[in-house]
Amino acid sequence: MKTFVLILIFAIVILFSPGLQAEKPAEKSLHDMHLIMEFMDHGLCSALEGANLQMLGLTGMSEKLDKDAIVHGTIMVNDGKAMIKEMLEGKAMKELYREGAFDKKIMDDLHKLGEKMLEVIEQVEKLHKSVYKQ
Repeated sequence: MKTFVLILIFAIVILFSPGLQAEKPAEKSLHDMHLIMEFMDHGLCSALEGANLQMLGLTGMSEKLDKDAIVHGTIMVNDGKAMIKEMLEGKAMKELYREGAFDKKIMDDLHKLGEKMLEVIEQVEKLHKSVYKQ
């Protein structure tokens, strides 16, 4: 029975996957911009989760885990910030600009959103530096 279900699922995926691709360049660009926004969101969430780990580590409540929380949290903050920057300036964005089939207002809003996300992360980093100095 499991084999039958797996074969059926595989057949459905193969059958309908060609229809899932964007037919027009504008549709593809909109899809790509949406994915870029999703990746930026993931970067922001990762950075904020990392900041939370850093703050928990700075409380000094667990001698065994505080250092690990700070180290891993720092990695998450840096990686989250790097992901947002990569989405704003990287290969996928350059390809969208090269193709030119995007809505300028949506693209401008996407860049503004990314800059605001980076500002939030930078503000959290400033907060941590002031807490860490104390």
